[in-house]
Amino acid sequence: MKKIACLLSFAISSSLAMSLDEIVDNALKNNQDINSIEKSIEIANENIVLAKQWKNPILTIGANDIHFDEPLSRDKEPMQAQYIGISQIIPIGKKIEIKEIIAKKDKEIISLSLEDKRLKLKSKIYEFSYDILILEKKLKLLTSYEKNIKKIEKLSASLYGYGKSNQNEILSAKIAYSKIQIKKQNLRNMIKNLYLNLEQITYSKINLIKAPIDIKELVLNMDIKIHPKIKMQKIQSSKFLNIARLEKENEKSDIKVNIAYFNRDSKYKDYANISVNIPLSIYKTEKVKALKAKLKANEISTKLEDLENDFKTKVLVLQNNINNAYRNYILIQKTILPLKRKMQKNIENYNSLTGLKPQVAIQNLNELISFEINSINQLKEYYSNYSKTKYYMTKVR
Repeated sequence: MKKIACLLSFAISSSLAMSLDEIVDNALKNNQDINSIEKSIEIANENIVLAKQWKNPILTIGANDIHFDEPLSRDKEPMQAQYIGISQIIPIGKKIEIKEIIAKKDKEIISLSLEDKRLKLKSKIYEFSYDILILEKKLKLLTSYEKNIKKIEKLSASLYGYGKSNQNEILSAKIAYSKIQIKKQNLRNMIKNLYLNLEQITYSKINLIKAPIDIKELVLNMDIKIHPKIKMQKIQSSKFLNIARLEKENEKSDIKVNIAYFNRDSKYKDYANISVNIPLSIYKTEKVKALKAKLKANEISTKLEDLENDFKTKVLVLQNNINNAYRNYILIQKTILPLKRKMQKNIENYNSLTGLKPQVAIQNLNELISFEINSINQLKEYYSNYSKTKYYMTKVR
């Protein structure tokens, strides 16, 4: 029955466990920052529509030549009239076309910032999740070593009964056991806080994470050109070049056409006015603005090269850190730990047969635990760097 209950418990836990892909998918759906950027894309779509529109016409209604002594009298002189007019600014050149291009660039930038945000979120989820899995592994390790310490404590008490040990050695075993308890308590607290951090960014309750801890040497490949942050820089540079084009077009001033109809007293004929307003580009401010926009585009292009080099370097550093952690882990697991376990077994056997001091067994066990924890720390280093690669969209081979 006990075995069946354990199997049922494992099956239930497995069904509740979430894979990293599931956690990421849920986070992308629920994260408020991402939802906010998605709303900004909808606004950008409307800005594209607005960019193609002319400015609204202006309707004017009025009366002229009002006499203060008889304000309502409209037959005192020929120039008295009531009028209605309309003014419309007519764009000249390719201003509307360029404004539409700029609005579309703005939308692309927002869309790429959304993708960049998603990659950062995915990377952070991987980091928190693997931290949890590795700390849980460390907790399980410490629990297994509790039995060893209890075994040494029992042996010390037995040897003490035969006068082959002293009370301090029993106390040392008890202290070692208590140290393990403190470490376990700290680990539990860290795991709880990491789950809370994970829930904060995913907006969902996560009780168990399902992901393999399987490490190997990696070669990371990255197509820098397709990273959203790189593409965003290129589009921003292009946007400022279009702003420069727009400023050059602004030298061709838009025309304002005014048409008004004047209604007069029946003694006089009605008439209409037509006028055209043309701003004169005398001070050449548009040229200055165009030059500023071109300089900004050049500045962004220069920074783009720095950003690409920065990405390349960071990916190589991550690869080096990953592979260094892997080699250290393998060295500890394949060489050091087997030797320390063999030493521990020999010491415990000597204790039983020859009454060797239990303090030696405790010291070696502490060293063994230290190396075990160090190997898990190498796992943490490995997956901490591996999680960061998720932001850079690296391919692994």
